[in-house]
Amino acid sequence: MNRVEVKGLVKYYGNFCAVNNVDFSFSSGKLTALCGRNGSGKTTSIRCLLGLLKEDKGEILINGLKRKPDFKKVGYLPEERGLFTKEKLGFQLEFLAKLKGMSKKEADNAIDYWLKRFEIQDYRNKKLESLSKGNQQKVQMIAALVHDPDIVILDEPFSGLDPVNMQLFIDLMLELKDRGKCILVSSHQLALIEGVCEDICIIDKGESVYSGPIIDLLAKFSSDYLYFSTKSRVEGIVGVENYAPHNYRIKLENAQHFKPKLDEIMKSSIEVETIGRKKLNLQEIFIEMVGGKNERF
Repeated sequence: MNRVEVKGLVKYYGNFCAVNNVDFSFSSGKLTALCGRNGSGKTTSIRCLLGLLKEDKGEILINGLKRKPDFKKVGYLPEERGLFTKEKLGFQLEFLAKLKGMSKKEADNAIDYWLKRFEIQDYRNKKLESLSKGNQQKVQMIAALVHDPDIVILDEPFSGLDPVNMQLFIDLMLELKDRGKCILVSSHQLALIEGVCEDICIIDKGESVYSGPIIDLLAKFSSDYLYFSTKSRVEGIVGVENYAPHNYRIKLENAQHFKPKLDEIMKSSIEVETIGRKKLNLQEIFIEMVGGKNERF
């Protein structure tokens, strides 16, 4: 079992503070998400955690000890593809596996397993540039996992994937969790994050705005709404918010607020196509927290 903690992380680029007192942790046997808008400090935090950047303040703890993760026990999938496009897959993966301490035989066996697992075994002697974006992402994932790491950090793992391969990656992540791997996932795919991760850290403008269980975040900040869709004009209904084309919602003050608002809509001249009631999902909460529309955060 492993636990990684980032405490009070601060990182400057010149006079610009990219990360300001960020805290988060992730442990074996669960999936933890690190989320934020573009430029919020996620990747910088990950690079400091891995030792690729030197933090200005803060500390990294591995199982309670102040140290960086062991390079040979970490699997890292970067957001930017880092493999050589004009080199053959097998050569690159074997080279990276050996850097992680594997023998040639161990590397070959592991590479064979993962290529078959991702259904790209026929590409072993192909150059990376000949593969689709989705298959290139599979190769990046193999490079991160080929040495069977204890700590796995995935930065935008779903990039370039179609829905079938997204599900393949999700199944793999759940399998790694069940095997006791210590996993951190950074992604903008919040619908997927909500479905597979237990914990989340949300960073905005270099600062942590929430860190903890997703279920607690949903319970605390997920307001109750009446939703409806219509192609007619919406006038005269107090509190209506147009959140998408032809889609509207009204924030309910309490449980008793639903029926009066429902009656108000049904008695109006609005031609309602669909109507219902639900709480905000993780993506909607995220937008409220970091989108600059909600002062309560």
